Amino acid sequence: MATKSSINIPITLVTADWVHQHKLTLAILRADLIDAALSGNKYFKLLPNIQLAREQQHHTLLSFGGPWSNHIHALAAAGQRYGLRTIGVVRGEQGGPLTACLQDAVAWGMQLHFVSRRDYERRHDSAWHTELIAQFGRHYLIPEGGANRAGIVGCQDLLPRDHDYTHIVLACGTGATMAGVVSASHVPVTGIQVLKGAGYLQHQVAALLQQHGLQARCDWQVLDDWHGGGYARFSPQLLEFMQRFETDTGVPLDPVYSAKMLQAVTALTASDFFPRGARVLAIHGGGLQGRRSLA
Repeated sequence: MATKSSINIPITLVTADWVHQHKLTLAILRADLIDAALSGNKYFKLLPNIQLAREQQHHTLLSFGGPWSNHIHALAAAGQRYGLRTIGVVRGEQGGPLTACLQDAVAWGMQLHFVSRRDYERRHDSAWHTELIAQFGRHYLIPEGGANRAGIVGCQDLLPRDHDYTHIVLACGTGATMAGVVSASHVPVTGIQVLKGAGYLQHQVAALLQQHGLQARCDWQVLDDWHGGGYARFSPQLLEFMQRFETDTGVPLDPVYSAKMLQAVTALTASDFFPRGARVLAIHGGGLQGRRSLA
């Protein structure tokens, strides 16, 4: 198993006119390129958990996600790669054919367990976890999105060492990646929330830090007005932005996370959110398999 610290993440410099007009440097940390299957931040969340599972002599991993979950997709790939049984508890009753994401997961050996949305709301309930052990046997449970201490601390390694950027920006879903980055960064970090809920992830990131005995090392905030209608909702404007950005930069985006984050970066730049001369690093968290949901 490769160690996280051995990964040199590529960086793409954005040279668009709007960047130069505002006297900025904008770079994209291409975590989407480090591994085709364990894409982006999932690589940094899952490998520490797999190491812990092995140390505790677990042979089965269980976690939660939706029908297009990047986390479920990467977990299934990791299970096949490292010889571990995987169980995916999937939000929503099974009806009709599986999504392309879940087809991949099944092909990689994952056992799917569909639950109602109401039951899925119990995913943090220890009593339900006990029921899952009774149903599936002893297993190592990874929270949705890899949002445990191992996953959060793993995300600290997303940041380049000895960098000279002045601002970090990333998309936020569960808040785990954000918690990891702010516990390691020495420059301000801005999270772009991709789901509805005013103040939700600002509170969630703070709660994750406190729960796992971590402290923010920088100023940070989560902006919650760039969700585009809610999680996994795509406006025509967002899809138009994706196409234009990809044409201009050659960087592929996913509509759930990276497109919303970079759309926000573009608008924030136009409103002088970043001071002139700022060196901005936007973290591309991977998840390009989710592009197939646009079909």
